[in-house]
Amino acid sequence: GYVSGNYAITYAQGTLTVAQAPLTVTANAASKTYDGLAYSGGNGVTYSGFVNSETVSNLGGALVYGGDSQGAVNVGSYGITGSGYTSDNYAITYAPGALTVTKAPLTVTANAANKTYDGLAYSGGNGVSYTGLANGETGAVLGGTLVYGGTSQGAVNVGSYGVTVAGYTSGNYTISYAPGTLTVARASLTVTANSDTKVYDGLPFSGGNGVTYSGFANG
Repeated sequence: GYVSGNYAITYAQGTLTVAQAPLTVTANAASKTYDGLAYSGGNGVTYSGFVNSETVSNLGGALVYGGDSQGAVNVGSYGITGSGYTSDNYAITYAPGALTVTKAPLTVTANAANKTYDGLAYSGGNGVSYTGLANGETGAVLGGTLVYGGTSQGAVNVGSYGVTVAGYTSGNYTISYAPGTLTVARASLTVTANSDTKVYDGLPFSGGNGVTYSGFANG
């Protein structure tokens, strides 16, 4: 494009180098409540660095999730990583996200119990029922030892008493306890008048010859 009366102009070619733009792909955080199932996949990704309104459609390959989140079951925090994209125009880096598995709620309820008055102090309970166990799990997954309490412990006489429970531990469940009831019912007692005899004496009979008892408990 230049002109000159004094110079014979020649042109030498230079080089334009278009370098890859940096693109960061960040795994989104994910959370779940413990359900006894292995986690897989992720919660999507966000992109930082696309130019000129470009989108993920300008990338090749396919997003793949990894990290110790894959297969994670128990409560805790785990890493989610991404990989798999390709591009001639972007230098792609991947930033991890976190999977958080939180405890599931579990209610342990003391079963109702019944007994007939027997003069003996009550102890223990009638087992428990569970509400909230995940994925077919049973009480066997819990730690600790079940302990019974409440006014039922040591109860003797007829009435209604509370049965409470405690003692379980778990890394995967937030445990709450619901009370049950012990009902002590009356025992049957038969009082039988003893037979009696007298020789006729012209006087009206009064009183009796004592009684016998059938049904007294515990001596």
